[in-house]
Amino acid sequence: GCESLLEVDSSIFLLQKLQVLHIGRCTSLKSLSSNTCSPVLTELNAWNCINLQEFSVTFASVDGLALGLTKWNGNELSSSILHKKNLRCFYFPLIECLVDLPENFANYIWLESPLNLEHDPFITLRKLLSSPAFISLKHLTLANIPILSEIPDNFSLLASLESLTLIDIAIRSLPETKYLPRLNWLRVYGCKMLQSIPALSQYIPFFVVWNCESLQTVLSSTCQHDKPNPCFTVLLNCQNLDPQSYHAILKDAIDGIELVARKISKIEEDDIIEYLLPVMPGGEYWFHYRSTQVSFTLELPPNLLGFVYYLVLSQGHMNQCVGFGCDCYLANSSGESIYITSYTRAEMIDYLGDDSDTKIRMESDHVLLWYDPVI
Repeated sequence: GCESLLEVDSSIFLLQKLQVLHIGRCTSLKSLSSNTCSPVLTELNAWNCINLQEFSVTFASVDGLALGLTKWNGNELSSSILHKKNLRCFYFPLIECLVDLPENFANYIWLESPLNLEHDPFITLRKLLSSPAFISLKHLTLANIPILSEIPDNFSLLASLESLTLIDIAIRSLPETKYLPRLNWLRVYGCKMLQSIPALSQYIPFFVVWNCESLQTVLSSTCQHDKPNPCFTVLLNCQNLDPQSYHAILKDAIDGIELVARKISKIEEDDIIEYLLPVMPGGEYWFHYRSTQVSFTLELPPNLLGFVYYLVLSQGHMNQCVGFGCDCYLANSSGESIYITSYTRAEMIDYLGDDSDTKIRMESDHVLLWYDPVI
């Protein structure tokens, strides 16, 4: 980045092999324009350009384009954005002019706090959620909006939504997800005020809550749900869960595992179920065998359905994208041996924030619980 840069020479867009262009921290830059553009450009990101007010780039094509203007300081969208469709990603402030975007504008939209905070983000978001670009949206992130304390009720209009990520916002409860039939990913990072999670949220196949230190209540649904059983659930550094919620989560995990284990249909690898939770008193009593040793002896019951593994991880740091697993050698009374190997998909524990931070901090001991039906 260059703070004194007043303009970007449009000739840079004439580079025929230009695929990615990042313009960062150019705080004096007010306009970014070009009448032509590289035919292979797939990513244009002007980040932390806090005075950028005009954007007019004639793209050869926006299909699959990632466009980032997170510190946009203008009031209206330019025509080079307004009538486009099929962008791959769009990064922009949470401002009202986005209501004019067309249906199928982008596959993924990231919204963060605008530079001008004169408008209530709740009201702005409510207007956007009923607009064409959001009704058809598949992936949405709301990030770094510290005065957004509630998600509007019309969030249920996003029937096409497949993933939702919430980062550093002031919500106290997650939105109801039962009206979002396609939602497979729900990730919540650093929402320090979050206190409760509604029933059925935990049945989303990939569900990650990270560094939400005020979280106390996770409601468990007693009704029959038509969502698939969760295959990846993380409550990392959520040490203030009340005991009732904690044991409800473990019960849901065991019930879901037993349901998968009793399936008569063909077993799929995607039936793997994994949980990463803080260690709390009483959790160990859900398991039949406990050991701190490398090996131990157990007697298998006649109605055995499979094995559920749990591994206690000590407080400290671990790398992002880390994986865990175990190798088992079983011997029966006749001396025959069986070899079993099972690995979790914990490498999916990654943070969408600072790429320079490659460590995951566990503020307390955590238990990794997983079931692999293939073995």
